[in-house]
Amino acid sequence: MSNLWNIHTVVFDLDDTLYAERDYVLSGFAAVDEWLRSEQKLTGFLQLSHQRFKQGHRGRIFDEVLLELRGENPTQDLVKDLIAVYRQHRPTLELFPDAEEVLEWSGNLFNLGLITDGYREVQENKIAALALGNRIPFRVVTDSLGREFWKPHQEPYRRVMQHFGGDASGFVYIGDNPRKDFIGARQLGWRTIRIRRDLGEHQDFEPTVTQQADRDIIDLNELKGMLSSCRV
Repeated sequence: MSNLWNIHTVVFDLDDTLYAERDYVLSGFAAVDEWLRSEQKLTGFLQLSHQRFKQGHRGRIFDEVLLELRGENPTQDLVKDLIAVYRQHRPTLELFPDAEEVLEWSGNLFNLGLITDGYREVQENKIAALALGNRIPFRVVTDSLGREFWKPHQEPYRRVMQHFGGDASGFVYIGDNPRKDFIGARQLGWRTIRIRRDLGEHQDFEPTVTQQADRDIIDLNELKGMLSSCRV
């Protein structure tokens, strides 16, 4: 890595960067299954929702599974109830082992931050489940700024810069989704690193020139060598 990378602040994405997003999804399906059993006396949701998710279905899994189980399209009110159960449930999550190691390693070497998209309550529940409150003291849940400020908008990155100060080139953002993670950061002069994990939602996506990161890695432990040599 070029010695021009004088890094003082390391900022992470959350989903599929620090933990497996699929674990949250499956946790949410379990909560919905429990609610359906209790409130609707309906069984079978968990197995069918898992199957559809593994097959790549996204967006309308609740509708599809309920149609199969009941033989008729669900009401909008019922789907809204299930979405609320899914978003409000308290998940049980674990950091990736490499994320655990790198957060421990980097905590005394760099300023640490987090920028994450997603509904505020959902993301805050994830942060709490992963016990990130003390490990990453400055966090931007973009939904708290307004939906229009979700990535790739520059505003979340500006908030981090305002908090920590320092030259823009001393910030590095580590994420997994080139569609949105690196555009705003690079526009502001940040360094960017993409983590390409097995089973990650975006691992096979090939970015355009404007979407790509400065570096790609497959394990966060690679950061130890990369950033140790370019620390301010």
